[in-house]
Amino acid sequence: MEERPADRGGRDVEALSLLGLARRSGRAIVGTKAVREAAKSGSLHLALLSRDAGENARNRVVPVFEATGTAWSECGQGDELARSVGRDRAVVVGISDRRLAARIGEILTG
Repeated sequence: MEERPADRGGRDVEALSLLGLARRSGRAIVGTKAVREAAKSGSLHLALLSRDAGENARNRVVPVFEATGTAWSECGQGDELARSVGRDRAVVVGISDRRLAARIGEILTG
């Protein structure tokens, strides 16, 4: 049976709701290319990768996060991540606000 956000103690649900806030405030970066560029420039404070991201997507972003020291975590399924930022599909979303990134990171790590 597929694990849903509620099964994860509501952590994903809470984090995803904060992504909506990040989007509305212009602090969410959506898409593989944009997130990679933000990580390389040092303006990315947290990246969220969907739990159902494919191997190719992971291989495009995770090495960049590791090379730049960018914090990242898995959060939600692609459709959930996308809905939280007003898109049809999203594999990776970045947060450019330091405080909001820290709060989302705290939520996800419990």
